[in-house]
Amino acid sequence: MKLGMAVRFTLAAAALWGAANTGLAQGYPAKPVRVIVPFAAGGANDLVARALQRPLGKVLNGTVVVENLPGASTKIAVNELIKAAPDGHTLMLAGNVALMGYYYSGIYDAKVWDQMTILGQTGQMPWGMFEVRADSPIKSWADLVSFAKKNPGKLSAGGPAPGGMMNLFVIETARSAGIDVTYVPFAGGGPSGTALLGGHVEYRVAQPSEVYPNVRAGKTRGLAVAFATRMPEMPDVPTFKELGIMFEVPPFGFDYWGPANMAPSLANQLSRAIEQAVKDPEFTEVAKRLVYQPVFTGPEVLRESMKSFEKNIGPKLEAAFPRK
Repeated sequence: MKLGMAVRFTLAAAALWGAANTGLAQGYPAKPVRVIVPFAAGGANDLVARALQRPLGKVLNGTVVVENLPGASTKIAVNELIKAAPDGHTLMLAGNVALMGYYYSGIYDAKVWDQMTILGQTGQMPWGMFEVRADSPIKSWADLVSFAKKNPGKLSAGGPAPGGMMNLFVIETARSAGIDVTYVPFAGGGPSGTALLGGHVEYRVAQPSEVYPNVRAGKTRGLAVAFATRMPEMPDVPTFKELGIMFEVPPFGFDYWGPANMAPSLANQLSRAIEQAVKDPEFTEVAKRLVYQPVFTGPEVLRESMKSFEKNIGPKLEAAFPRK
């Protein structure tokens, strides 16, 4: 009897220590935590969500389930999150800059980030970079500018569907260089990559995680990256700033969001849990392969970054893609 009581005491103490260690209230999670991804499986957003699935589950001492809800430029996933109960069992992983970009390019009618609870960013990566085929006569950004000026109307760039940041990259960098570029939209990174390798476009804009496998395989080369520093994975690729491209953008990262009206105590607990998950070796190892820097950024710092985006990039998106 005494032994049984001792065992129960030990288990109870362990449970209390675990709750104190993670900062999570007892009884949470009461069921699997659902993490919504607003894009199809296989993309960078999805890969980061799945890389964090086990680490976050370990910290929460529960089960984390990733669910892809693509479509309508993230509207389907966002609406699903907004209508969910604010009990911490439904979250979403998506980049705030993507959501803000969709708003300022006229896709969203309202600032959806104001209708959600931001919990923290899981890392950083360049928003995008330019890529050409390995056998292309264009060996550098200077070559690309020269080609465009010598061949008016013949330079084309592949990228995601029109509107948003990737499209803006092409518009603003071309304007900075004083050249004309025809933007050719594709359904995603896969199709645009196929078009580039097939010679249907001279260059493309894509996320580093989509470019890196091609560069590593010797199929393509990077021309420029929208980031503050060169990437260790592709050290030969210069930054926009180095090339004199006058278009600065904030780093891109995937953020955890909760529904509006989450209790501050629960939101704070989840932020601390996410911070621990981001430091997990299992995640950091996968992040390296995704060209993703696993650095946690808390809600307050992230809000300030979003304010900067609204001030500096919002007007450019509105000008490039006026609302109909």
